[in-house]
Parts: sequence; structure tokens; C-alpha cells
Amino acid sequence: MVRRAGLLLIVFALLGGPACAPEVQVDTSGHGREDELTVLVGDGPHRQILEYAARRTGKRLIVENAGADANRRVADGTADAAYFQHIPAFEGRTAQEGIAGLAVLARVHVVPYGLYSRTHTSLDRIPHFGSVLVPAGQAPLARSLYLLQHADLLTLNREFGGTSFEDLTVTEANVVDSQRHLTITQTDPEQFPEVIGAVDAVIMNPATAQQNGFDPANPLLREPAPGNPYTNVLIGSAEHADDPRLVLLARELESPELAGYIDAAFGGSVIAANPPRIDPTVPTSPTTRPGEPAGPTPLPRP
Repeated sequence: MVRRAGLLLIVFALLGGPACAPEVQVDTSGHGREDELTVLVGDGPHRQILEYAARRTGKRLIVENAGADANRRVADGTADAAYFQHIPAFEGRTAQEGIAGLAVLARVHVVPYGLYSRTHTSLDRIPHFGSVLVPAGQAPLARSLYLLQHADLLTLNREFGGTSFEDLTVTEANVVDSQRHLTITQTDPEQFPEVIGAVDAVIMNPATAQQNGFDPANPLLREPAPGNPYTNVLIGSAEHADDPRLVLLARELESPELAGYIDAAFGGSVIAANPPRIDPTVPTSPTTRPGEPAGPTPLPRP
């Protein structure tokens, strides 16, 4: 059962891309100058990841902080693209504001939920009738239930990956089999330090895990990246999706090189939506134990 307990403008020229970066002949019929793109970007990993990708393209970007009107600015052509939101947020905001004509150009990164424990070193040690602490809220509960399903600790009547309202709002009413008869308790993450020691496992995002003394790179299990509905995406105008500048940037944001950079730069607090050339070492399946390399999982790029 569940118990409910100002805009900063940065202009930078990125002209020193690698020698192997493809030369792009830009169609000047698109909006903006042919040698630059205006991208609205979120704080934290978005900016760092975008700058890395831009250096590889050798193109010049005008980067602005994404405000509440970011999607509308891309739709009306005052910005070329935006990279600050995951898929449910993008779909929800545009539907609520009546914004049409936008498309996902690249699926880039996930800030993954992970399953952690102070007392158990592997998933098979979590006992029958054990207790699991999850963050309070509709979306955190849904993500937590999908992660427990990924761990084979329970079974839902929906598969992970959908972005419909029904997919994103699963509750224990969607549980069709509870293999370990777990008790799931929702609590505000600010109260986690007081109760983590009294439960068998806890589900957290990387920041909360680190605040509570866990290594975000070494959970018992974490959300899978491929097909994750909470993937942060680059969005742009559907009409200009074939703009060579946007195509090049999107290709770099989904590249194996970018994935390898994310793995190296963020230590598990951010994971790439697309696989790197070398398999990651963070556990991604219930059969992988903490500290052991994950087995090869060949996955097609979206």
C-alpha cells in the first residue's frame, strides 16, 4: 500500500571543431544567420552538454537561458531550438499553451531514478514484505513503480516508455503481481535522512542520492536510458527540422561520442539516451551487481 507521509545572453564562437567535423553548406532560406543558431537552454547539464556538441560541429551558437516562453519562441521563429525539458514536460506544456508545429529533433540525456539501500547489497537480498521509500508526488511514484518493475520486484499492467496520461500516472492500482509483497511509502525527499535507515530500499534521483550519502554512479539498479519517457530532448520547428545546421547539431547530440562524454563527465548523475561505443559500467539490469560491469546490450539508435 502507499502511505502519504533574467535572461542571460551568452554569445560564443565555437569555430575550433575537430578536423573530422563535416562541412555544412547552410541553406539561407532558413531563419537566422547562416553561421549561427539560437538555442534556448536549461541550467546544469543542458548547457554543458550543448557546448560539447557545438564544439564538435564547429558552428557558432547564441545560447540563451530558457524561460517560460521558450517553446513559444521556437514556434514563432525567434529562436531556432530549445534544450531544457524532458518529453512529458514538452508535450504537457505545448498542449496546455496551444503551441503547435514543434518536433523532437534529438533525444539526449536522462537524469535517472535509482534504487539504493543502506542494508542490502543486491536486489535479491531485498526481503519479502520488505519496505521501499519513494519520493512523494504523482510522477515520482510512477517512475518508482516502473523501476521496481524493471527490477522484477513487481509487475504493472503497463510497460515502461509510454508518455500518455495513463502511462505517466500509474499507481499501485496498476500492479498486477507483487512478487515480494513490498510496502511502498511516499515521503518528501527532505525527510529521507530521518527514515532511510528504517527501510529496505529507497528510490531517488541522483541529487537526492548524493545528499543522503550514496554514490549516484553505483545504485542497485537505475532506470534504463533507451526508450525512457523522461529523456531530455532538443526541440525545434517541424517546418525547419531539415535545416542542415539543426540536423548537424541533433546528430552530434545523439552521437556515441556525446554519450561517452556524458558518461565521463557526470559520473552517473546524468546518463546518455543513446549508447556510447563502449558499454557503460553502471548496472542496468537486475542481474548486474553493484560494481560489476553491465553486460553488452546492443540497442538501436532512435
